[in-house]
Amino acid sequence: MSMSGVRVPATTGHRRSRDREGGQALVFVALSMTVILAATAMVLDGGNAMAQQRETQNAADAAALAGAVVLAQDMGGDDQTDSDVRTAMLQSFNRNDTAMGTSYYLDQDYLIVGTVGRGGAIPSDAVGIQVLGNRTFDTYLAGVVGMNQMTSGAGATAMAGALRSICSAANGCGVAPVTFSIPITSCDGTSRPLRIGVDWPLVSEDVARADTSGQYMSIVPLCKNGPGGVGWLDMSDESPDADPSVSCGNLAHQITTPCNGPFDIPTWFHTASGDANNVESEMNAKYQDKLMLVPMFDATCRDIPSTGLPADCSDPGNGNNLYYHIPRFADFLLDEAYITGNDSVPCNSTPGTPLIGGNGGTSCFKGWFVRYIMQGKVGGWDDCEEATIAECLEPILGVQLTR
Repeated sequence: MSMSGVRVPATTGHRRSRDREGGQALVFVALSMTVILAATAMVLDGGNAMAQQRETQNAADAAALAGAVVLAQDMGGDDQTDSDVRTAMLQSFNRNDTAMGTSYYLDQDYLIVGTVGRGGAIPSDAVGIQVLGNRTFDTYLAGVVGMNQMTSGAGATAMAGALRSICSAANGCGVAPVTFSIPITSCDGTSRPLRIGVDWPLVSEDVARADTSGQYMSIVPLCKNGPGGVGWLDMSDESPDADPSVSCGNLAHQITTPCNGPFDIPTWFHTASGDANNVESEMNAKYQDKLMLVPMFDATCRDIPSTGLPADCSDPGNGNNLYYHIPRFADFLLDEAYITGNDSVPCNSTPGTPLIGGNGGTSCFKGWFVRYIMQGKVGGWDDCEEATIAECLEPILGVQLTR
């Protein structure tokens, strides 16, 4: 007796096996594609996140400096408020497509003394700004793992104060090889002190350039006798990193081509060689109607004391071949230099004050002392001691990123 039934083709079992294998392959391919996309997203969006983080940090740095600049302006005598600080920081963040987070005022010990944006006056002990910023950005491929956006955050701290270092001339900090005394002394035989911010106005560059009548113009005397109110410096003494094959040259060359290297303040400079009466054309060609960084000296010495302190100088010297001690800088917008040694008429005539008078004032600088803020190493007002900041305005104000 034979059995009958449906014959199953021999290939059916193989087809089912192949179908199962094909389905498994599709699942494997799908999973593999997901892993590949996720890995690609990590590379692509991870790289973008790092770039966004750098941009956010740059934005925070810029905003911290913007806030510190307003603090420096307030230190310099401009009436600034918390609103001015917040506005400057917001504008900086907005230019860099970054949102401003909670930010704080710091004292000289980096302790929080107030919150930016609370309104009213800037805290009296505020010398720094701590800022936080963040930006949210779309992802490229990370959406496959549920991340459609990412956020980067960054913080920065900037401090304001008296500038304690100058960069090199090659990096934009060319220093004029001329120094004014602290205080500048009159040439009329009375040795009357002339003080920046007291006897001479200290104004913004905009005010100085708009002062066509000379209302705020200063007349800085070059006295004949002793170091007087003005000295001429050899800036090559402070160029240790300069190319030894390139000489700073004589006084005239140092005026037309500033050559100073970077240096900290305070420091000592030696007198320059050459006849200062013969460099009037160079001074006016280089600096007329321009801002010039002017070293301010408070002492002279025949040789630099071993301690570096002016108080330890055994021979203050007189005349030429001296070292000048420079504790600070001023910024001077030059109207015209009269330094031929025969300029008593313009040096004793308006515009500008005070008129020199006496028989020593045959040369002078006419121009404006300007509030000026540079980025560099900054410090406090220790050299002012008992004086108020308003009475110690000779220093160039500076801002510095610290953290």
